[in-house]
Order: sequence, then C-alpha cells, then structure tokens
Amino acid sequence: VNGEVVVTEGELDEVKEAITALNSTDKELRSRNQEQDEAITSLQSQLDHVFQILYKKVCNTINVDFTSVPVSADRSWAGGVLAGNGRIYAVPSASTVVAIIDPSTNTIDTTTI
Repeated sequence: VNGEVVVTEGELDEVKEAITALNSTDKELRSRNQEQDEAITSLQSQLDHVFQILYKKVCNTINVDFTSVPVSADRSWAGGVLAGNGRIYAVPSASTVVAIIDPSTNTIDTTTI
C-alpha cells in the first residue's frame, strides 16, 4: 500500500521469535568460547608448571665435579650439548678432544668419543 511493507501480526511474531532464538544461540556460543578460553588458559598454566618442575629436576640433578677437568686459560671447550643418553658433550674450542661429561657417574672423559 503506497510503497509500504505490510507485515501481519503473525509474521511479526515469527521475526521476534527468530531474533530471540538467534540471541540465545549467540549467548550460548559466547559462553562456550569463554569456557574454552578458560580451559586453554588453565591447561597452559598446568603445562608451564610441569615444565618448571622438570626443569628444576633436571638442573638440580646435574652435579659434576669439574675440579679434575683440564682447563687452560685458552678456554678449552666452547660449550656443550645434552645428549639423549644423559651425557653432556663439550665442544672443543682450543682443545683437541671432546669432553664427555656423565652426570650419572660424576665423571668426565677426554680420551674417547
């Protein structure tokens, strides 16, 4: 009628119900997202805690007596890596040998590799 859109009372009620349903779904999804975000944050915190415990455990158990290591002023070894077998392999710098440090026996081997 004269370019106007005519909506019946029944159609208007259907639109209102659809909007109410959409709002309800939106709230539910937002709630789920918040719960998932909180769960993820909690899991990340728990993982951080586990890594801190493992780090402390590993770092506190490596106790090697370095008093018998032949170290010169030229810094014989440039650093080292922890291998899967639990030994630490020191990379030569001025030394001609690799130092193999075994924390389980508290020994250092500079003769073999």
